[in-house]
Amino acid sequence: MSAPQYLVVAALVRRDDQILLVCQQGPDDPEPGWTLPGGVVDPGELLTEALAREVCEETGLVVDAVRDLVYVAQLDDPTGRLRGDHVDTPTGYSVSAVVFNVSVLAGKLLSDDPDALVTDARFFALSEAITLLERLPRRVMREPIVAYLRGETPAGAVWLYRRGDGENGAVRLVTRVPG
Repeated sequence: MSAPQYLVVAALVRRDDQILLVCQQGPDDPEPGWTLPGGVVDPGELLTEALAREVCEETGLVVDAVRDLVYVAQLDDPTGRLRGDHVDTPTGYSVSAVVFNVSVLAGKLLSDDPDALVTDARFFALSEAITLLERLPRRVMREPIVAYLRGETPAGAVWLYRRGDGENGAVRLVTRVPG
């Protein structure tokens, strides 16, 4: 049996010098954290369709245009289980996240997340957004966006991670392909 593969899409939404973040808490998260709006691409959905749906569900805002690619991050975890997947024997999984710069139509921030994971959505000054994103416990979610927002990585970079047996099963960056 092959390990399940998941495709996730997220939006980097800017308003002047502010960044839109959502506060979410997944089933295995010890506490809520601030991250980019986004989620799993459903079967039959294009990336842009899933992006528009997720942004609307999590923030109440309507995507006006999908701009350039910010980054792609992939995690291969051959021995783990995805958050919220409560099986006796972990089967491993792979998840790929695609992040785009997105513009939205003006509107009132309002979360109507059907998954009940997102509890708030707000715009933060860039420096505060970076500080909040640095607190994300999963390096696959944290490193690429923080490096991009700091100007350390160009748009379009690809980040490839793997959980290994060494380093106590820690997630390690295998390679980063420049944009």
